[in-house]
Order: sequence, then C-alpha cells, then structure tokens
Amino acid sequence: MAELTGSFDTEKLPRIAPGSVTITIARTVKPGCSAQFTTWSKEMISTVQAFPGCLGATLLHPGNESDEYHIVFRFIDAVHLRQWERSADRNNLLAKSDDLITAERVTVTAGDDEFFAAQTHVTPHRTKIGMFLSEVAWVYPLALGFTIVLGPTLGSLSVFVRALIFTALIGLTSRLAIAPFRLRWHRRRMLPQNQRVTK
Repeated sequence: MAELTGSFDTEKLPRIAPGSVTITIARTVKPGCSAQFTTWSKEMISTVQAFPGCLGATLLHPGNESDEYHIVFRFIDAVHLRQWERSADRNNLLAKSDDLITAERVTVTAGDDEFFAAQTHVTPHRTKIGMFLSEVAWVYPLALGFTIVLGPTLGSLSVFVRALIFTALIGLTSRLAIAPFRLRWHRRRMLPQNQRVTK
C-alpha cells in the first residue's frame, strides 16, 4: 500500500502537511468477495475511528459507473496518520485483505476544503428501487398538500393548467427546500464526525 509519509523525521511532518489530512483508498474487490470485503471494511473503519487522532471514517460503495469501494478517513495531522500507518492494528487488518482485492489506489489531501467540497459530488450507494421510493417519499406529500390547499381555489381551471401549476410548485419546493436538506443529510451520513480529539 502507498504511504503518505516517507523516510524522513517525524518531527518534520507538520511542516510538510500541516493541519488535518484526508485519505481516500479506492479498492477493486475480487468477484464474489464483496460481502467479505464489506465485513472487513467495517472492522477497519471501527479500528481507525478508535485510533488516536482520527476525526472520522466511512465506506463508500461503488457507483453506477465504477466497481471501486472507497474508504475515507481523516486525521487531525500527519503525525497521527504516520502513527496509524505504523500501528500493528492496521498492519494486521491489511494482511486480512490481501485475498479480497485486485487493485488499490490511495489519494491524500491536506486540509478540509477540498474534501468537503468533493462530498457534494458523491452519490450515495442506492438501488434503483431505493431511489424511486426516496423520490416518492417526498413528492407524494407535496402533491397531496398542494391538492388539499389549492385544489378548491384552482377547481375552475382546466386540468392541464392545474397540472402545470402543481408541477411548477413541486419543482420549486424541491429545488429551494428539499434538495439542500437532502444534501446536508447525505453529507452527515457519508462521514459522521463522531470523534473529538484534542492535541
């Protein structure tokens, strides 16, 4: 596995990568090993979250156009990351994954801005049925509410005009209210910040 740190003195690390460090590891899993890999990933995430200096970790499942799983984790600084890289817990867990993956890619980002900006472009893993039910879950209450509130008032209009008005109202509500709420919700689910660490 590629490492962030090299063969230089640990005391130099804060000057090389000051502040928090985000690591994204993309792995391609061997056919038929997805369930085992998911179990292993949960163990890895649980272990790294309990390690000193970790700010959070999560697993992102493959999207529609990719077969890569991504484990993302953050440390408060590169010194704590180096300690994690050299830990026996990490090395023991990595040894268990050798028979599960075919390829691995590591990306390191120093600081917070780039990582959290990238979160807005990540689509959570969800089946097509799940996506459909998610859309229905918020469209139906909106349509029902508009029908009850505005139905009597717009009753004299033709069905085509009423459909156009309801469509515009649902579209505006989705754009201005529902979409921002869902984005904040997805961000919280993708990288829960459930650890507070002090230097």
